[in-house]
Amino acid sequence: MALLLVSASVLLLGAYLHAADDDRDETRPDRTVETLAAVTLSVEYDLGAADPVDERDGNYTRTDFGSATGLLADAAVTNLHIDGDQILPYADDFEDAVDASTKSALLGANHEFYVVAEWEPYNGAAINGTATAGERPPPDEDVSSRTITASSDLPAVDEADLSVGSDDDALEVAGAAIGAAIIEGYLPADSVQRTLESQGLSRELTVYHYERLVAPLEYEFGEETNADDERPLNRSDADALEANERVLYGSDGESESDSEARGLADWIANDLETAFADELEAIDEDSDDDAEREEAVAALLAEEVSTDDVTITVQTWQP
Repeated sequence: MALLLVSASVLLLGAYLHAADDDRDETRPDRTVETLAAVTLSVEYDLGAADPVDERDGNYTRTDFGSATGLLADAAVTNLHIDGDQILPYADDFEDAVDASTKSALLGANHEFYVVAEWEPYNGAAINGTATAGERPPPDEDVSSRTITASSDLPAVDEADLSVGSDDDALEVAGAAIGAAIIEGYLPADSVQRTLESQGLSRELTVYHYERLVAPLEYEFGEETNADDERPLNRSDADALEANERVLYGSDGESESDSEARGLADWIANDLETAFADELEAIDEDSDDDAEREEAVAALLAEEVSTDDVTITVQTWQP
């Protein structure tokens, strides 16, 4: 069971919320957002759902610190799903810990609340993460809401990253750019390299993260993935850059759009085609040639892609 440490300022903020009974209903989400951004929390959660931890004796926990808003964003990103498959099983325990501490942060408020944090690199993405806190509002309640954004701590994908040349496919370019940002966010090469060269649970968890990330892509790290038998997750051959390249493009280290998608880049390119099917059809109808089409697709994706933000929606209602 997660241990939750909440600073004394939580009670003061809760008292402030309770004292504001005379404020209008529509201001409640604003006050709640201010509270979540201002209060600092510490949450401890169990890593036991991860195989390397489950196979060991004893309890292994991790502690995270931050604002309630920041922790909700972290919980959403940690709860990564690819095509419905959860990547990190301990994300549920982290979400539960953040949920409990958020409830403590709003102790004393004169209204009910429900918070949804969503990370989605583009609308309709089948790679996403969500975390919630509080109880879902009853359907017959008069609910007020406010939506804000928080940092995902993943790199941004800029318009320049999505620009296309004369021979480029805009979806493939975007798939590679988005995939690279996701991989760098979850498995930053510099710190991962040091961990892969070390020993112990941290290394085992890092290897586990790689294996879980590629599992929905029908890809495995192992002897069969490279003709030269280079195994970048092995301690003796540790190479985080090579490992990340394989996650992005598959075992060959390059994208092959005419073959079954094995790397994250091709997977995302295919998912983009599904997510923006209507928009792409309209672009096809309006474009005179392939070059014009690819430029229009790149412009569309530049408007729609956002890897560095988590959307947080706060709902409140009078009990």
